[in-house]
Amino acid sequence: MLPPIKLCASKSDGQKAKNHKSVPKEKMKSPILLCASKLDRQKARNHKPVPKVKESTRNWLDLPSDLAVNILHRVGVIDILENAQKVCTTWHKICKEPAMWRVVHMDTALGSLTRSQLQKICKNVVDRNQRQLADISLLGFCNNVLLKYIAERSSHLRRLEISRCYGNLNQTWTKALKKFSSLEELSLHKTEISAEAIETLGRHCPLLKILKVNLDPPQFLNKTRENLSIAIGKNLHELRHLELIGNGMTNIGLEAILDGCRHLEALDLHICFYVSLKSTGLWKRCLRQIKYVKFPENCLDGCPYKVENDNASKDGQYPNLCRTCALTATEPSLYLRRHQ
Repeated sequence: MLPPIKLCASKSDGQKAKNHKSVPKEKMKSPILLCASKLDRQKARNHKPVPKVKESTRNWLDLPSDLAVNILHRVGVIDILENAQKVCTTWHKICKEPAMWRVVHMDTALGSLTRSQLQKICKNVVDRNQRQLADISLLGFCNNVLLKYIAERSSHLRRLEISRCYGNLNQTWTKALKKFSSLEELSLHKTEISAEAIETLGRHCPLLKILKVNLDPPQFLNKTRENLSIAIGKNLHELRHLELIGNGMTNIGLEAILDGCRHLEALDLHICFYVSLKSTGLWKRCLRQIKYVKFPENCLDGCPYKVENDNASKDGQYPNLCRTCALTATEPSLYLRRHQ
């Protein structure tokens, strides 16, 4: 048997293999350089990356003053006085400007401050606006002293809103309204106003176009009050919008309003239980004369001050009434439009 053949290189070949130096492989050119022209390849090799520019930070102090005022208005009166004006000297200066306090909204429900504390803050705000106050809402803490204070320092007031008045304002209304010659809107909720005050409105507030006197549902079905509605018809001939939610007038008062307020475009008679429209045909006159009408049986959905009268249905005083708004829920529409 023949010996096996060795499959190996000779001694001299192995020595050559050891002494062989490997040739470095040529680096792979990028696809862009392979397909680009010679000039483009040269530009690509010489290209240096552009350093990233850091984004500049915004300085809130550099905002235009009118934009800063717009932002601060959304904060609220209490937060402005207690926090925002202390942030920096720029904001403190803006908060001192009278134009900052031309529109004021204060509500006891938005914080833990007492009525006396809110009254003190309100006086401070009135002093800051330097007789430039145009619109003010006082919800839950206004009294005679505060109303008098505002009247003596706000001759250019165009809108006044008072809700859940603290005390009876009848002794102050007449004197205060004489100084509101620019008043265009008076909005009252759970706040009484007398017929004498309505006469003063007619004499001294010729620009008045909107009047809202909204009360809770009457507690007794035999208690009617015509004096307010009759005074409105006799003295406020230029009214465009009238709300008398919960008023105790009858058809007599409604006829006085329809006769005297010929320019009226919107009338709200929610929970005016003593008004009888269907039996007398007054509802036809309302629709014919007034563009928008809310009848007593309409639901209060959408009203900013929804009346809560949970005892109405319990006591049997107002049967078939909705527990949340003390109204019948048979008519869901808010407005009945003329010719609709």
